[in-house]
Amino acid sequence: MYIEDKFRELGITLPTNRSGQLTTKCPNCLKLGKTHHNARCLSVNTELGLYNCHKCGWSGKVKETTFMSEINKKYSLPQEDNHIAITDNARAFLHSRCITDEVIANNGLKSSVDGKMIIFPYKRDGKLVNYKTRGVDGKFFLQAKDAEPIIYNYDGVANKTPIVVCEGELDSLSWEVAGITTHTSVNMGAPNVGDKNINKKLECIDNCYEVFQDAKLVYIATDNDDNGRYLQKELLRRIGVEKCKLVDFSPYKDANEVLVHEGVESLLHRLKMADTPKVEGIFTMDEVEADILDGFRNGQDMGTTTYIPQVDAAWTWRNGELNVWTGYQNEGKSLFLNQLAVVKAAKENYKFAIFSPENMPMTDFYNDIIEMYIGKSVNPRFSHQMTEAELWEGMAFAKKHFFLIYPSKHFLLDTIFDRAKYLVRSRGINSLIIDPYNTVHHKMLSGEREDLYISRFMSQLKRFALDNNISVHLVAHQTTPRKDDSGRYPKPDVNYVKGGSEFANKCDNLMFVWRPERAIDHSSKSVIFGSQKIKKQKLVGHPQDVGSIEFNRKDQRYYFNGRTPFTEIDEEREKNRVNVTALHTESSEKKKVANDE
Repeated sequence: MYIEDKFRELGITLPTNRSGQLTTKCPNCLKLGKTHHNARCLSVNTELGLYNCHKCGWSGKVKETTFMSEINKKYSLPQEDNHIAITDNARAFLHSRCITDEVIANNGLKSSVDGKMIIFPYKRDGKLVNYKTRGVDGKFFLQAKDAEPIIYNYDGVANKTPIVVCEGELDSLSWEVAGITTHTSVNMGAPNVGDKNINKKLECIDNCYEVFQDAKLVYIATDNDDNGRYLQKELLRRIGVEKCKLVDFSPYKDANEVLVHEGVESLLHRLKMADTPKVEGIFTMDEVEADILDGFRNGQDMGTTTYIPQVDAAWTWRNGELNVWTGYQNEGKSLFLNQLAVVKAAKENYKFAIFSPENMPMTDFYNDIIEMYIGKSVNPRFSHQMTEAELWEGMAFAKKHFFLIYPSKHFLLDTIFDRAKYLVRSRGINSLIIDPYNTVHHKMLSGEREDLYISRFMSQLKRFALDNNISVHLVAHQTTPRKDDSGRYPKPDVNYVKGGSEFANKCDNLMFVWRPERAIDHSSKSVIFGSQKIKKQKLVGHPQDVGSIEFNRKDQRYYFNGRTPFTEIDEEREKNRVNVTALHTESSEKKKVANDE
């Protein structure tokens, strides 16, 4: 929500096209029946979110200041100073790609003042929200600075069905040439195969998810190349296989090439012949041919780094896999997993859905995430409390990357899956964490043995991981054994997960977190992490123990041989803070100069 909207909710009307320190009429004076209530007696600061009436004393704050804009992200509306009517040179290029004058006019295409760029406006509700430029003489692209990422031709597809999704504006417009007006494209093209920042590149899907949620049928018409197939796969994951059909452009690369070489009829025929992604439960070699070829040429889908070399040797993140995390109660298995998640989120923009009733209330969970990320306490009773600016920075991070699942009732697995599937599609989550197993409301069949139920439960988790191309993590306690002669508990064991051996039998990977000295010394910081089962060792890691780990309660972080991956994260945060502060100072100076003039 823009800050103007927040003021508007309070009845405060701001002067148009102005920001900073302003004066306006006070709605509270009107409400109280004050005389001269039309006076501009309300002071407003749009940057700080402050308002104060010098007549009635009404005051407040609608937005906290923060170095990070994510917590209440405000996009900039693009300027059109450099936009002119489409030039003859640009029109000739579009004609060479078979884009007609009618389609050019209908979509409001413009040119840059120097005539070197074609400008594709991105509008919503008739209002310019973003724009993208394409070189006339070369294939290079730019977007409006700090504008909101949305899909192309939003108004043409909102509340419409079916719709056609492409990966570029020319392809999108090609469908309109063929008479299909419900066309759209992503704003940044297809992500590169193996691109770590796919969520950022597809932020336009997050911001326009309602379009795909409402559509009954979606034709996915991405390019016929590796990147296009990667985008196709991600769109299927986000939109849902059940409502999609795939358009085949072979032997051409994309919709525009088909239009240029074979014309409108061929394009419409390919839409008519669009195929369903697959028939449920039936598979052939065709289903995986492209993946096998890609693995042969570019390498198989390996597990990705935890940014901790010692942990990488034992286990790495890999989509489509089911992981079990075990250990004794209150020995940090959840904290360890959550910390790996925070590192992955900070380094690679990963997003997580977490079902963890034991970590309620929600403030406790999010405080833990914020403290790990910032490395300081949120509690004013401690000398190492973070600043308020750091708190907002941490909240921005948590808001972007961590989504809690906590249904009002019925903690059934299907209910958890429904929420997680929504987050896959609307937010592009990469992982689902269920913590722990015994907080799920289990529905056993009449007469079903517990081991058979656990086997069925684990199969459902594995299928969900595969169908949604995410990693699923289940936290499960160990049965508490007798202490040994030294008074210590033995190392957690794959065969002693509470509930039976089916946890180990049906998972891809099983890890443990163990505090070996805790039974005799509660103050001990020593931690051992290990993997006891790794199903695909060539791709994920090798079973082994990792020692020399200590947990620092002060900064809520684990250290591995005295080192933590948060050192680099802190440096990056500090650099970003300096950059944002510098930009804010520069912007303020420009405003001051403009006001002086």
